Amino acid sequence: MQNHFKRIIAALTALLLTLSICVSALAYTTIRFGATGDSVRALQRALKSKGYYSGTVDGKFGQKTRSAVYRYQKAIGLKADGKPGNRTLTALYKGLSAANTIEKKTADTVVAKNSKSIYYGMRGAKVKNLQRLLRDAGYYKGSADGVFGDLTLTAVKRYQWAKGLRGDGIAGVKTLALLNGK
Repeated sequence: MQNHFKRIIAALTALLLTLSICVSALAYTTIRFGATGDSVRALQRALKSKGYYSGTVDGKFGQKTRSAVYRYQKAIGLKADGKPGNRTLTALYKGLSAANTIEKKTADTVVAKNSKSIYYGMRGAKVKNLQRLLRDAGYYKGSADGVFGDLTLTAVKRYQWAKGLRGDGIAGVKTLALLNGK
């Protein structure tokens, strides 16, 4: 009887751990235009605290809220569509570094022609320096965390396009030379 009870407790513990991992992996769900409630209030408060929303915190996702989301997304280098999804909400609530994630599937497809290139999926001091250079140039809004994730990729592409380079998102010889003022 005692072994049976231990097995039940072990199974329930395993189930709870699995569920908590699944729930945390889902993170935030997209808040739809026209939605109402506490999630919209939290969104409006966070946008207001960062200076992107000036309306009333009323819990109604209308045009003013969508415009504030759009401006926030554009300012931090995310796809600006006015729809607060997981990446936008993660950046808003947990900070930009939390939104600078790496998708393994995408990282596995990156091929750099030069060993000195800095590219998506890399981590370390070279990436930190790249992020600082991009931030100084006005293209990267996050902290220099040493992770070449989604926000860093967007910043590199935007910089390359602005400088007339091929916007491949790989900080190669030409991109790094321009960033270093050479």
